Amino acid sequence: MENTNFTPEDEAMLRDSLKRCSPETIEAAVEFRKTGDVSKVNTVILGIIARYAEPEKRPLLDNPSDDMVLAQDLNLDSLTMVEIVLAVEDATGISISNEDVQTLRTIGDVKNYIAKKASA
Repeated sequence: MENTNFTPEDEAMLRDSLKRCSPETIEAAVEFRKTGDVSKVNTVILGIIARYAEPEKRPLLDNPSDDMVLAQDLNLDSLTMVEIVLAVEDATGISISNEDVQTLRTIGDVKNYIAKKASA
C-alpha cells in the first residue's frame, strides 16, 4: 500500500535522522514509509538497535534470536531505549505509547509490535 503522504521532504528528513545507521537500514525505512511493506520492518529495527548498541555488542545483531533481551544481552539502558523508540517512531511513522514501551523487552517483542501496528 503506497503512502502518498510521504513527500520528498519527508524522505530527506528521514534520511537525515537515520544518517548514522547503515545504508540498508535507511533504504528499508524509506521503502517501508513509501510502500508500507512490513517485510522491511525487521531491517529497520535491527539497524536502529545496532546504531545505539555498543560496538562490541553489535555482532550479536548479525543473526539475533527473537528472545534476545535488549537490556541484558545488549546492555541497553533506559535512556538508550528511549532514543531507540524515538528513532523507530521516526523511521516507521508508528507511534509507540509509554505504556507499550514497558512491554518491549526482547528483539522479538519490538519486531512483532511494530509489524502488528504497521499491518493495522
